[in-house]
Amino acid sequence: MKRLLSEWCRETKKAMIDQDMTMNDLVSEVGYSRAYVSGVVNGRINHPDVAEAISKYLHITVPYTCA
Repeated sequence: MKRLLSEWCRETKKAMIDQDMTMNDLVSEVGYSRAYVSGVVNGRINHPDVAEAISKYLHITVPYTCA
């Protein structure tokens, strides 16, 4: 079954596309493992601290919510 992404997840992915950024680029900036950052961005892992670091780096104002 297809997973529905939260608004935060969608905005994160959109910001990455708008900034021409790969997941590896984001990982190197926020300092967490690729698997962990990917899990948070894709709504598989709920970790507010990682989401906050991502939001700050990408300048996302949408509140973090887990899908």
